[in-house]
This record gives sequence, C-alpha cells and structure tokens, in this order.
Amino acid sequence: MTLEVDGAETDETTFLPSAHFAWEVLDGGRIRGSVARTIRNAPFAFLFAGTLEEELGSNDFQGNTELKPETAWGFDIGYEQQLGKSGIAGINFFYRDVQDLIEVYNTGAPGSADDPPDDLAYVFSARNMGDGQVWGIELDLSSDLSFIGLPDTGVFANYSWLDSEVDDEFGSRRFNSQSEYVYNFGFIHDLNMWDAAFGATYRKQGDAASRVVGEEVVTSYGADLEIFVEKSFGDNFTVRFVGSNLLDSSKDEEFRKYALLANQVTGSIDDEFELETETAGPVYQLIGRYSF
Repeated sequence: MTLEVDGAETDETTFLPSAHFAWEVLDGGRIRGSVARTIRNAPFAFLFAGTLEEELGSNDFQGNTELKPETAWGFDIGYEQQLGKSGIAGINFFYRDVQDLIEVYNTGAPGSADDPPDDLAYVFSARNMGDGQVWGIELDLSSDLSFIGLPDTGVFANYSWLDSEVDDEFGSRRFNSQSEYVYNFGFIHDLNMWDAAFGATYRKQGDAASRVVGEEVVTSYGADLEIFVEKSFGDNFTVRFVGSNLLDSSKDEEFRKYALLANQVTGSIDDEFELETETAGPVYQLIGRYSF
C-alpha cells in the first residue's frame, strides 16, 4: 500500500492471513472458530499536516503524517444452535491483540482558544499508542415463535460485553470512548391476510470513558426505541412508516479538566468540571417503495 498526504509518502506491505473452521457437534449445533489478522488505516483527517483551530470543542487538532496503520490478530470461538426451521442462538468469545493502536491524544501545547484560568484549550493530535488488547462475549438470538403457536412473529436479541486494556501516561485503562456493553432486542409480526407487518426495536449501550492529558470524559447514552408499520399494495408497491428515538434519547458528557499534570495524576483537584447534555426528539418517516 502506498499513501501520499501533503507531500509525505509511505509505502508498506502487510500480510493478512486468516483461517476458519466449523465443526458439527450436535443435531443443528456447531462450533465455529477463526484466526485472522486485520488492518485499520488512519482516517485522512488524522493524516492532515495542518492545524484545525477549535476542531474538538475549544481544542485545536494537529494532524500527524507519520501515523502507521493499526493491525490486530483476532481469535474467535463460538457455538451456535439451530432453533426449529429458521431460528438460531449463539454465543461467541473473541480476543484482539492490537498493534500500533491509533488514538487521539493531547499534545499538552496550548490551543488557539487557551485563556487560563477561565478557558483551558490544548492542541490535540493522533498517535500510535502502542499495543493493546480487546476481549469480550457476544450473545445472539433470532427465532420465530412457532413453539407457542405464533409462527408469524419473530423475535431477535443481541448482547455484547467487551473490555480492553492499553497503557498511557497514567497507567492502564480501557480504550478511549469504548462502551462497556451494547444490546438490542425486538420483534417483527407479519399480518399475512393484510400484506402488512409491524415491529419494534429497543437499543441501549453502556457508559464510555476517555482519558487524555488534561481532560477526562465519561459519556452516558440514553436508550432508543424504534417502531415500524409496513403495508404492501400489490406486488410492487410498499408503504412503510417508521418512528425512531421515541424515548427522547440523550447523551450526557461529564468533563473533568486539569491545568496541572500533577492534579490529574492524583485525581484530587478538578481545575474545571463541566456537564453537557444533548437531547433529541422523535423522528417520523413515511417511505414509499416501488419495485419494477
């Protein structure tokens, strides 16, 4: 791969081997496993050589043309069981050994909006943090309800729990902005006699923490509920009504800012504390779809 950004050029070759297997162990049950190496290139915004003033709130962002691609060795092992004719349930364990992790960090240099002690602003950039690890568990379920006499109703659910570890200036922590868990569940019911269907999906994710020099942030997310109703007219035309964010989901960010590195190391003094809340109302859509 050859990449040229603002006159800086890199040329790297990365091998991405992979291996997968599936083993039938029970009637309708199988064990699946895989080993693979993957790569994630830095976004072009991270490679930009200039400085964007107040790009991250009141903080500036300086690109880094020397960023290396992030690579990882991944290991997955799981079991899935077929339920009836079309249902499936499964559990999967995963582990990722990450090299050259790409993260945004605080350079410590004062930003263009810096006006101590009232306004603390810095220059942020992107860097390869080094090596880190990610691991977790995924649970999946998708099935109709024929076993209780509801063959036209399908249910689904997914739950993922994950953890991670990387070292920064203050010691060990999780990857920045990584939620502890995320899950969703819902149902779809077909009204065959009317060529219609309706359903709902509920989503929720856990808190996500982020730590850089001079600032620590904890982000909390509200739940989201989405419903839909769909009606077909003939073989070609379908009308679909969707209502999303019906719970007025919010995002709350708790900022702790430090003017002195010693204060952040001890965690005893917040030079600035800030709480930001964003709330959005419901969104409704009416969609017509014609196939020909």
